[in-house]
Parts: sequence; C-alpha cells; structure tokens
Amino acid sequence: MTDTLRPPLPQWSGVSRLPGLEGRIPVARRGAVVLATAGSLGDLYPVLSVARSLEDLGVETRLLLSPDDCEIARSWGLLATSLGPSRAELCAMLGQSEDAIAAAFLRDPLPFLRRVAIPMTAELMPEIDLACRGAACVSGTLLAFGAAFGAERAGLPFVPLLLQPLMQASRLDPPRSRGFDLMRPAPATALGRGWNALVLGAIRGTLGLALRGPMNRLRRDLGLPPLAGTPLLDPGAADVPLRLGLWSDRFAPRPADAPRELRPVGFPRSPLGHLPPDVSAWLAEGPPPLVVTLGSIAQGLAGDGFYDRAVALARAMGLRAVVLHGQAAPPAPSPDVLARPALPHAPLFPEAAAVLHHGGIGTTAETLRAGRPHLVVPIGGDQPDNAARLERLGLAVTLTPKRFTPERALPPLRRLLECFDYAAAAELATHLTAEDGAEAAARNLAQIASIAR
Repeated sequence: MTDTLRPPLPQWSGVSRLPGLEGRIPVARRGAVVLATAGSLGDLYPVLSVARSLEDLGVETRLLLSPDDCEIARSWGLLATSLGPSRAELCAMLGQSEDAIAAAFLRDPLPFLRRVAIPMTAELMPEIDLACRGAACVSGTLLAFGAAFGAERAGLPFVPLLLQPLMQASRLDPPRSRGFDLMRPAPATALGRGWNALVLGAIRGTLGLALRGPMNRLRRDLGLPPLAGTPLLDPGAADVPLRLGLWSDRFAPRPADAPRELRPVGFPRSPLGHLPPDVSAWLAEGPPPLVVTLGSIAQGLAGDGFYDRAVALARAMGLRAVVLHGQAAPPAPSPDVLARPALPHAPLFPEAAAVLHHGGIGTTAETLRAGRPHLVVPIGGDQPDNAARLERLGLAVTLTPKRFTPERALPPLRRLLECFDYAAAAELATHLTAEDGAEAAARNLAQIASIAR
C-alpha cells in the first residue's frame, strides 16, 4: 500500500487543504464526512467537486482514493488517504495492460469485482475504519463499497453517490446498456412494465449469484451480517437515508419507480483547468474543430486506427480536429490536427463544432454544458445508456466502435449539424451550469452529518 499522501491521524481534525490556500480555508468545522471513490476520472472528478463544496461549507472532508487519484486531489488543493495499489501496481499484479483491464471491465465487471476488488477490500478496511473514526457521515460511489461497510461497522449513515442514471435500475425508464437489452423502452402497458420488472429481477439475481458469496465472506470477516439486498445496488445496511444522483433531471428525469430516497441534484461543476496559450492560438486561427476524446480509460478501446478515422471524418466535414488521445498513439501530424494526451474539457468544448466522445457521464455533462452536438461511440458500461438519453434529447447520433468509419458517420453527423437546435441546447447548457450538483450534494451531506452528530 502506498503511504506517501496519507495524512497522520491528527489531521483528520481540522483543516485538510494544502498550505497556500488560506483564502479558501473555512473557519468553522462541522461533523466530518468521509468520501470514497474508485474508477475513472468520471468517478473521481465529481467526488473532488463534492469535497471542495463540503470544505467551502466548513465541513471536514476525509477523502479515500487510489494513489494516482491522490495526486490529482493535490492539484485540486485537497489531501486524501491513499488506498490500494496504483494503476501500475494493479497492472503488475494482474499481468495485464491498463487497456486490457479496462476492456474486460467494461465488457463484464463481475469477474474483476469477484476476483480482485472484493478480496482487496479486506486489506483496505483498517484505513477505512480509521477514516470513519469520529466522523458523522460516509458517502461513496459504486466501486468504493468498502466505505459502506466501514460506515456500517462504525454505526454511521451511508449515502451512495450515484454517478449515472443507469443506477436508477428503473422498469419505467430502463437503461439502454448491455445486460438490460431485453427490457422494453418506455413501456406503456402493464404487461410491458411487468416484463421489465421480471428482467430487473433476473439482473439482480445474476448479481447475487456472482457476488453474494464473496461479498458475504468479506462481511463475515468484518463482523457484519449477510448482505440483505443486491450486491452493488444495495450498499449494505438496510436503512439508507439518501441516495444522491449526480445528474440533472433535465438529462434523466426521476422515474416514478425510483427509490424513495433517491434525489438527483444536478451535474457537479466543471473540473479545473485552462487551455495552454498555444492551444488557444491554434483554435483562434481557424473554424471550430471536431473535438475527439474517449475519456480516461477507453482511449485505446475503439479499435485500431480510431483516431485516424476520426480525423478523416473531420476532414470529410470540412473541419479541423482536436484529438485527445491519452496514452494511445496520436494521429499523423498535420496542420489541421491538434493532438494532445489531454486538455481540460470546460474551456475546450465550447470551441468545438461537435464533440466525438465515448458517452462517459463526465464527458457527456461537459458537452451538454458547452451546448455542442454529440457524436457518441460508446465502449461499454453506462455509456450506451447515456448515448440513448442524448439521442432522445435530439442532441446526438450514435455509432458502435465496430461501425465507426468516416463513411458511416458522415451522413448522420451531417444531418445532426444541419438540424441541431442550438438555442435549445444553449438554454439547457445555461440550466445545467447553474445547477452545480456538487454544492447541492454537499449541502445534503452536511445536513445528514449535522443530524448524525
């Protein structure tokens, strides 16, 4: 386990920001909130935004993150306790590349959860228990289920942070992602709703068969009773005071069959960042480009030559291209192509003619806030569901990675740009920008922490 960023125990009481940020350090402190997450930047950035908002409210925040994510938290002016292996250490442990691990997880997360995540959680529990000591509330995302167990062991309320509308698991608004394919979209009859309920029951049963055994063995070793609900979908203790959905109800309206305690609060604020001067200069020299990104874990998962195909599509549209290729090989150099491993989305996307992306929830939110058209190439997980919701709003067209070629993408993208309602997209962007789900989530967590204290 990496210890370089772990604060000593006394730092759990008091200011947890880095020196030099005195203007942002809150004066009063209230009951501490433990925040945990694991996964991609789409999992991390919302949690960091909530942490900053909690700090601004004067609430002590105890972040539990991977070693790599701790480094990013430092760039946000936050400290965190380091849990588990780094990405490089995980790759060495499994003997696989990051791309191979990500591809397998997006295809089917259950083997990774059963063989890696659940056994590893036992090793992380001493640090989780330490963070929960003296806290008032614990909150975390889907893959950070050890935080829920820590809350249960400490007798603290646990608030799930749901990042994607898919996690509503609604029979009335069924997810359009792998595993939910048999469900009928927007069922208008009792028969359709009943069918969807049966499919959801089967999905819960599959999760139970795959994960209940190892999950309950872990819980037994932790002195906890067997899990009452469905692994992943139900956090542990039966009494969950609140589930915070970090998306806007304009993107995914709350269905009538959603859990009573579910509260969508809006997308968190944009991550920090500014465009380098040379990038701003390149953008100013010509017309708006096609911006291409596959997020933080899917960069190499859309097939060989993906970025070259994306550039060819941009040229067929008469556009330049900005390609954010991450660790994947960039496209061939050219004056009409700006290739970078990464750039901050918030200042870049408003400069785009359209954004070609994978449908990750963070990238989706940022493109919505920019009011730009979406061309979505979903890789897996919640991405097909996010793409379907964008299409329902008239903001996107979708192609699978196997079908993504310039010839196939050109006609639908051209039609989208020709009929795109920029005024409606701008109105939605204004609404989403004003919401700030991170602040709303922080206020809810602060209230629960205050009650529980």
